[in-house]
Amino acid sequence: MQPQLETHAHAPNKKPDFAVGKYPAKRGESHHGKIGAETQLTKDLVLIADDDDSFRQMLAATLEKAGYQTVKARNGAETLLCVKKENVDVILLDIWLGDANGLELIEKIQEHNSTASIIVITAHGTTQTAIDAAKQRAYGYLTKPTDKKQLLDLVARAVAATSQTKKLKTSAIDVDTQGKMVGQSTAMQAVYQMIGRAAVSDETVLILGESGTGKELVAQLIHQNSGRADNPFVVVDCGAMPSSLIESTLFGHVKGAYTDAHTARKGKFEQADSGTIFLDEIGELPIEVQTKLLRVLQERKVEPMGGNQICPVNVRIIAATNRKLEEAIEQKEFRSDLYYRLNVIPISLPPLRERKEDIPELVNLFTLRFVEEYQLPKNSISAEVVKQLIDYEWPGNVRELENTIKRALVMCSGHTLLPEHFTPNLDKPSPLSETGNFDAQIHALLHGHVKHYLETKAHEGALHANIEAIFEKSLFKIVLEHTNGKQSRAAEILGINRNTLRTKLAKYELTV
Repeated sequence: MQPQLETHAHAPNKKPDFAVGKYPAKRGESHHGKIGAETQLTKDLVLIADDDDSFRQMLAATLEKAGYQTVKARNGAETLLCVKKENVDVILLDIWLGDANGLELIEKIQEHNSTASIIVITAHGTTQTAIDAAKQRAYGYLTKPTDKKQLLDLVARAVAATSQTKKLKTSAIDVDTQGKMVGQSTAMQAVYQMIGRAAVSDETVLILGESGTGKELVAQLIHQNSGRADNPFVVVDCGAMPSSLIESTLFGHVKGAYTDAHTARKGKFEQADSGTIFLDEIGELPIEVQTKLLRVLQERKVEPMGGNQICPVNVRIIAATNRKLEEAIEQKEFRSDLYYRLNVIPISLPPLRERKEDIPELVNLFTLRFVEEYQLPKNSISAEVVKQLIDYEWPGNVRELENTIKRALVMCSGHTLLPEHFTPNLDKPSPLSETGNFDAQIHALLHGHVKHYLETKAHEGALHANIEAIFEKSLFKIVLEHTNGKQSRAAEILGINRNTLRTKLAKYELTV
């Protein structure tokens, strides 16, 4: 082992205070056991950067006993020198290092090592400290005095995150409805970083992702960590409003602007003044409203319907969509100039099927939350179910997983979630795909229905309409479920206009 040389800041001629600590295995060897176990051997190297000698030594002793290699630094200069010299996996970084602010040092550290997970250490832990650490792309933070179990748990997770980052070097949220983000996959770490970077700017953000991936929560987190956090956060679902009301909703109207405009009303942009407006499903905006929105983005002014007074607005815009806007532009359904105005900071949320390593953590999160919400007994989950949940493709993403866990907890009468508490689609394909002969199965289904129809001596001439109604109703219901009730998108998929779709929905009494 290289001896550790204790030096003082005023002795520049002596070697800096960093040295690799005792370790039981050669670098490159690994034997991972239970976290914190005395026998755990690991190749992972942890840098401890702290100006408190006794605290630094205590951390080193705890980590070395758990099997980690350590290297130590007493100030900012030694920290950077160590990062340049050693390929560290995790950095425990004190906020105050005597000659440097730890948070301000992170950017320089990452210039030399972009994969190491940084854990900020502070003697005065606050929510703001955690937010500031996240903005600087730190993995997490610890407070002094440090709990041994918390330290080892966090370091273990940080090591795992570093390993994933190294495997996918080119590398948002999973989320729950209470505003928490979970998931330690590389994809999620990239999203966290983008949120932190977006939060410190005031530029327009475009969030892209399939339905159910947590786009609104990402917008909330950007707002909450920005300089506008104390000001309004206004949400507008552009796909849920009737086209006749969208312009009035966004920009407001004066009294008498249209038949039912009995009073003047401020639009969402004015309501969000000094804060953030979140335009969800921006791809559903009618083309004429896109034109007016583009003008607002350019001039930061709104003109209420029916009026001639221009109202300046100071608002940050975050937009989101599950549509491929490039295709919408080709189809003349979305303005290219608006797209470029919105796409200043793009954040792409990967679907759950591309980050399945986050599923166990999400399952645990949802289970705990719904157990508390519904006053249910504490439940465990069988290994077989966990495997099924990981193997499933989750077309509805995190929202589908959340509802699946909720439904299973309601169905569970014991204390363990078993396969029987989940819908069959988790472990087998749909019935119409099992034989591979779709036409034959449709024929069999129709044969039984037609036979019953003829046997009842129903009115002749109504069979076609009866069959058409059965298939159309199911078809429209499935497509609307896929689009989360977005009628314009459903009409696009079906290849019919929106008015025809509305007529059919009314005919079959389908509500969205």
